[in-house]
Amino acid sequence: MASSSSFNNNIPLSVTLEWYKIRDTFFGHNYVSQNIRLAIELAGSCQHPDAIWLTEVCAGEDVTTVEDVKRVFAARHDRRALCFLGVFGDDNGVLERSAELGYAFSQAMMAGKTLGEEKRKFAELAAAQGERDGFYWLGRCYRGQDGNVKAKEAFLQASRQNDVFSMVDLGRLLSESDPQRWYWLGVAARNQSNAYFLSSFAGQVEAFNSGCGSASVMYAIGRALAGHVGVESIFNGDWNFEEWIRPANQAVAFYEFQKVSCRKAVDSWTLVGRRFNVVKDVRKFIAKLIWDTREEALFRQN
Repeated sequence: MASSSSFNNNIPLSVTLEWYKIRDTFFGHNYVSQNIRLAIELAGSCQHPDAIWLTEVCAGEDVTTVEDVKRVFAARHDRRALCFLGVFGDDNGVLERSAELGYAFSQAMMAGKTLGEEKRKFAELAAAQGERDGFYWLGRCYRGQDGNVKAKEAFLQASRQNDVFSMVDLGRLLSESDPQRWYWLGVAARNQSNAYFLSSFAGQVEAFNSGCGSASVMYAIGRALAGHVGVESIFNGDWNFEEWIRPANQAVAFYEFQKVSCRKAVDSWTLVGRRFNVVKDVRKFIAKLIWDTREEALFRQN
């Protein structure tokens, strides 16, 4: 499966991510609070083709509510308008007609509404165009098959495009000893989907403290929690110190120690390299190699 950055008609990934944030705000998808007016305002400065279309369609219109949106889009018959009507609950087959016209978002939405081979067909069509939600539904189609290899790949593509549901599904498919599990579950937790992270991270911290856990996993958990221990979006306002806050603080402390220690190692190498007149490019290359080992958590705490 090709990288998502190669899809979307060569639209830069940053622009695609900007549009998905706007779209999620417009519809209230992906754990984002719905705000139609704000979404239209943000679309005005986004260069994604769908954002440009949305701005043009809503220009001069007072669009604040779902009913306003449906009124504006009902006057149009292009594939985007049909899709947006369908997402907002028009059940007259407009979503399917939009999908037949090749609009990737509609195809992804149809994948969510159908079953079996039809679901897979729509998911594959949407994913082939780089549509984030198409990758998510493709992952759901592949889940439980052939060791979940294809499911993981599809969920990863969607996760890289900030789909929170895919982050959770990908994390759940990965082994508890895989740091990537904790990376993606941690990102999902910071985006309002914290149940799987909170239900199991403390056990990994306890395992590490007892000498049978993974330092890399401890690092990944600490990285996920750094700067978020005091944020209710992670802990839902539940301040159970022994269950969550103590192990969270321990993981963050371990993460910070590894970063500081690795930085000191890089600085020490740089001094040695200069002393022995090592070529600058070689010094920089080796320094990067050292810095890239920080996720392996190689440094011991006293």
